[in-house]
Amino acid sequence: MKRTVWPQLRFQNKSILNNFIINNKTVTIKNYSNNILIRNTEGTINDKVYFPCGKADFDSIRKSKQFYVDKTNFIPLMENTGNQLFFVRPPRWGKSLLLSMLASYYDINKKDEFNELFSGLWIGDEKNWTVGKNQFYILKLDFSIIDTCGSVEHVEKNFHDCMNDLIFKFLIRYNMTHAVKINESNALSTFQRLVIVLSEREEKVNFMVLIDEYDRFANKLMFENHENYRLIVEGKRGEPTSSPIRSFFELLKWSSSAAGFREFRSITTGVTPIALAGASENISLDTTFGDLVGFTENDLRNALNNVNIIGIDQDTTISAIKKYYNGYYFPGSKHALFNTTLSLYFLKKVVTDESFRNSVIEKKDIPISTLTDINTMISENVFATLETFTVLIEIIQKLFSKGYVEVSQFINPYLKLGETADPLLEDLSRTYDKTLSFMYYHGMITLTEESSKQLTPKQLVIPNEIVKDQYLKQLQRLVYVKENDVTTFINEPSQDNLKLLFNNMLEKQEGIYDNSMTEIQLRDSIESVMRAYCLFRNKDLEILEEKEDNVEYPKSKERASLIMRYSKDVFIIEFKRIRPNALTKFNNIKRWNSQIYQNTFKDLMKLSDDELLEMEVIAKVKARSILNSAIFDLKQQHTKYQNDKSRNIHKFVVLVPIGVLAPPLVVRKVD
Repeated sequence: MKRTVWPQLRFQNKSILNNFIINNKTVTIKNYSNNILIRNTEGTINDKVYFPCGKADFDSIRKSKQFYVDKTNFIPLMENTGNQLFFVRPPRWGKSLLLSMLASYYDINKKDEFNELFSGLWIGDEKNWTVGKNQFYILKLDFSIIDTCGSVEHVEKNFHDCMNDLIFKFLIRYNMTHAVKINESNALSTFQRLVIVLSEREEKVNFMVLIDEYDRFANKLMFENHENYRLIVEGKRGEPTSSPIRSFFELLKWSSSAAGFREFRSITTGVTPIALAGASENISLDTTFGDLVGFTENDLRNALNNVNIIGIDQDTTISAIKKYYNGYYFPGSKHALFNTTLSLYFLKKVVTDESFRNSVIEKKDIPISTLTDINTMISENVFATLETFTVLIEIIQKLFSKGYVEVSQFINPYLKLGETADPLLEDLSRTYDKTLSFMYYHGMITLTEESSKQLTPKQLVIPNEIVKDQYLKQLQRLVYVKENDVTTFINEPSQDNLKLLFNNMLEKQEGIYDNSMTEIQLRDSIESVMRAYCLFRNKDLEILEEKEDNVEYPKSKERASLIMRYSKDVFIIEFKRIRPNALTKFNNIKRWNSQIYQNTFKDLMKLSDDELLEMEVIAKVKARSILNSAIFDLKQQHTKYQNDKSRNIHKFVVLVPIGVLAPPLVVRKVD
């Protein structure tokens, strides 16, 4: 049933008075925070503008009575933490809107607008005001608008032009164009002159610099032109001042010590914690600010209340949002957090697209392609950078097989992008942590709920279906499954064809799995690759869930089976493994790693199946006995498929005799 009934006017909390025109009559209501409905003269909700998707202008959102989640209770906490703050979160998490709100609160020019902008919010209550309220000159800088194309000279000119333009807007806003001359060739000189003029005023002033997307400039260069990155961001070796962006942050540090200010503050936001901003207090991993940006479930329920999606319909909508967008935890997060831009994109679609709204409420399958757009997806440049790391495929497959990954030591509080672009391959542990840190900061993985409460968070997971879908797209590209191999196996499901399919798939992945991985985790890793293949290249081939006649088996009896279906054929592939330290031949090796796998098994990979099966396990059992036992067990299992006479059932056992999912594999078809 289609639901097209729109809400009647209502209010829930008390605060200031507002006038609305409904049916050509002026109606006065009270509002609080974001519980505000926008209506036109016909009395219907103005749904096209209520959810400000992609909008980061606090003043405009508040004056237009659009949906806004109150974060003003963090203002005194930020003031008390330090004068120079540094904060990073993944792209499109509301950092720009946060800075816009802070600018409106602190701006000395906006005293007369305070009630209009902040009444109804936490900071709007006089008892919550801080001494900094409307007391600062605010310089807003945005490095995301700097063009990074062209030569080094051209990019540096763009940097200076951008900074000069933003400083000039500041001078106009505060009627200071006569006091500071713009140095068109050197914006750093302009900035230095501005600081001097403000600090030397007879009546001391407060000065605040807000820097949005400080690292976008550096990230663009790293992704697009490594040489320009080194020259412009890192600077010449031994000459840090040769880098304009490094020089700016040195000036920022110098400004904080200028004696003439009553108070100097700066707040810098971005995605990755490059060491450029090292002079500032990094609050990104501070548990106090775990919820500084992002939406909670309660925030979204308030939003749905305001558009009259309530009761069961609201619960169903929240479940859909959770599935696709939820799951993020940062240090100190009290609740799972939703990406702000994606959530607003979803909410706006719910109220503007009737077909989409009905699909959500009626629990229909929703194509993931309709739940995001190109601007909210993980950048291809990010994946391209990650491909330079030798551990990427291992990390992705562990995320799908184990369900989580762990850093060896800790999430790096700062990253050096030069090292990120050229990872140190000889230090795998460091590369592993650096890769996971890079993925964490870009929102590709997130902390588990338990880990977010720990002093040194270590465990990381895929946050939601949107991110999982993008991983699968990359996985099917990185771990290439040959179309002809799959077709050959489907048409003639022999053990040789299955072995060929797996060997070709795994030939570039030897030795990436550790000794602790179980058979089920090995199965899950290969399943993730096949699932990506089915999703993007052959939708007729399905991956089936392993449920044996709806009977739940204890963990000790769980089967490590990959089950696929194509037309009338069902393929059941059971994985068995022998841990390498269980083989008599290698029981003298105490520590196993990728290098040992590669060196020790060089000759082993040349052995025939029969030679591999004659290997002895420490318990004096040969590998052949383990294979035969698995074959016997498989014959007794999956009876629901055997009883289906309309299906052709093909059973296989894959024995992994060296402990990792890589060649050599022993494959046997079970009659």
